[in-house]
Amino acid sequence: MGRPSTSKPTQTYSALRNNVTMPFEVEPGRPYVSPYSQFFANLEAGRTSLGTTEEMEQRAAELLERRLECGIPESELRFQTVSYGRFALPPYVSPGEHRVTVKVALAAIPFKNELEKEIFLEIVGSRFDPKKGDLKLSSEKFASRIENKRYLVDMIERIVSNARKLAKEFADEELTTR
Repeated sequence: MGRPSTSKPTQTYSALRNNVTMPFEVEPGRPYVSPYSQFFANLEAGRTSLGTTEEMEQRAAELLERRLECGIPESELRFQTVSYGRFALPPYVSPGEHRVTVKVALAAIPFKNELEKEIFLEIVGSRFDPKKGDLKLSSEKFASRIENKRYLVDMIERIVSNARKLAKEFADEELTTR
């Protein structure tokens, strides 16, 4: 069997070990300066280690954030599914296992005017909860959660775009009747 090596550590190894384990040396006549002083200065100034502020990071994230065609940020969509364990006997799939529910806050939907918002609320009807300010849609039309999720996202986009189209038609009609 192998015995532990009794040879001396290499020069590089011992230099690295000394840098890691030895305390920082203060030069006589000079105040101690922490090697982490710049890091802590960034923290105190509210900057990240990249030198950016939280506000700059927020703006960059908003620019990079993916949005639906209707303008809703994808991060505002909250999906919910139910999963049951696998059964050994038929039926292998439980009822409601493919159901997908999506919630989106009304404040996250970028309406251009109040008329669009009114028409949108008229279209969705009781699916909007005024207490919470959320729109809640469910689907189990397909035998796949992924397809149901795509269907719900498409449905939200169609509802918003149709509300905009109807609001524009009403506004145009109002202008022509005057």
